[in-house]
Amino acid sequence: MVDASIIIPAYNRRRRLEGTLRALEDLDYPRNAFEVILVDDGSEDGTGRFFQQRSYSFQFHCLRHSVNRGRSAARNSGVRKASGRIVVFLDDDMQTVPEFLRQHLNHYRDGERTVVLGNVHRAPEVPATALVRYLDSRGVQKLGPDDPIPFRYFSAGNVSMTRAFLVQAGLFDERFRSFGGEDLELGFRLAHNGARFVFSPNALAHRFDYRDIPATCRAMEIFGRDSLPLLLQIHPGLGEMFKLHRIGATDSRREAGPFLVRSPFLRALFWQPWGAVAGGAARALNYLWAPAVLFDYLILFHILRGYRRHLRDHSTPAAASDRVEQPDRDHAADRSGEIDRSTASDPNPRRYSP
Repeated sequence: MVDASIIIPAYNRRRRLEGTLRALEDLDYPRNAFEVILVDDGSEDGTGRFFQQRSYSFQFHCLRHSVNRGRSAARNSGVRKASGRIVVFLDDDMQTVPEFLRQHLNHYRDGERTVVLGNVHRAPEVPATALVRYLDSRGVQKLGPDDPIPFRYFSAGNVSMTRAFLVQAGLFDERFRSFGGEDLELGFRLAHNGARFVFSPNALAHRFDYRDIPATCRAMEIFGRDSLPLLLQIHPGLGEMFKLHRIGATDSRREAGPFLVRSPFLRALFWQPWGAVAGGAARALNYLWAPAVLFDYLILFHILRGYRRHLRDHSTPAAASDRVEQPDRDHAADRSGEIDRSTASDPNPRRYSP
């Protein structure tokens, strides 16, 4: 047994992963006290074959899925292989600072139910666009140093916990194959099992790849269409944590469609023309300055749009049958795990980044 197992799920990221693994060689932690487990989730660029032939100063394992199964399954394969007391999840487009692992592990003197949220910031080489600055300021970054951390800020890109606690709470739900939702769902279960979430600002990983505005909007729509309905199916109470419920139905239709907009003003606010206007404004201001509320609206708009699409596609048995028998390109790609990372503006299909 080693102190920690660093688990990296990956798809078609051979070039970027070389930098990720080189950075882990610079960790200020004994080499024989941690291991790194890379899980190649059915890559088509030779990622698995390439790294199975590599060796590093730390203990290194490269697992391969013969087909793409999604981030949840890739992370779970890593957990099953792990021999560390602590499991650390790291995205495949990040590079860590030398104190990264030590800062994570410092927090486990406080109890077995600790869950450490690491810090994520853009790499110095990444342009500081308005969208990138916005994304780097979300989640736990919005809280003060003494504020309690709600489970909704749990993100699997840079996070750690004891392996025993994760197994007790249950691993990642492998039904999540599309964009997002799997870490929120696990965060909910960890909290239900008594997790104490802490933020470690010095457990820093620099992110290199960010979606642009069109790709971000598309990912949010996919989340609303595919992952959000699954979240509500598993944990119906999670609907209340989304701001969307403030503009949703409050009568008996709420269970079937909690995010339908009923008031004339709000319905008008979320018409397609306003989404296009907001998207155009965000793109125009991206290299200057844009208020956070603009991106808040844009993300909400596309989540709601995706959820409405889900309701339309599943409103009748015939519609659901048509979706299976005559899928469009987006739907077909989604079911294989491609859509959330396969836009024209995103050169890395299925990339395992937010």
